[in-house]
Amino acid sequence: MAYTEFTLWLTPGEPHRTLLRSTISQLAARFDAVEFEPHVTVFCGPSTDAEARAVARRVARQFSPIELTAAWLDQTEQYTKTLFVQFQESSGLQRISETAAAHYSRPSDYVLNPHLSLIYKKLHDEDIQRKLCKTLDVPMGSYRFDRARMIETELPIEDPGPVRRWRVVCDEPLDGSYPGRMT
Repeated sequence: MAYTEFTLWLTPGEPHRTLLRSTISQLAARFDAVEFEPHVTVFCGPSTDAEARAVARRVARQFSPIELTAAWLDQTEQYTKTLFVQFQESSGLQRISETAAAHYSRPSDYVLNPHLSLIYKKLHDEDIQRKLCKTLDVPMGSYRFDRARMIETELPIEDPGPVRRWRVVCDEPLDGSYPGRMT
């Protein structure tokens, strides 16, 4: 049974945004997969448009851009984690996730795992996935994330249909202008 959730993303700044968009686009074309914006999911759960928009705006105003460290490429059989960049844990990112969770009125079982997916596709060939992990030219090290984007999502995401129906509810720069600012 499909249901709707609202997902808070952080999106990378330049030059990583352009590089990752290109990588996602190339992989989508090569494997007949769906394209999507590069992002790290910070939190998701049931909500309303108004509440989700308010959460994204609060996060954008409370937090400045954040640096996350890309540690390695990895792969799984999960549709939305076919191939991904795994980031190191970050206390700043954890605070952002906790802030979002505290302002959703309904509970969620979301567990933060900072990663950035590069393709959504069941490849059914682990050798191809392992080869991609070894050969893709995706930089490791520091990435700057500078925008909070709230997306209305339809779950479960097991094929391209729900991804094509994603709807941006709010897209704000992280500016840390809120008086109770946290970085």
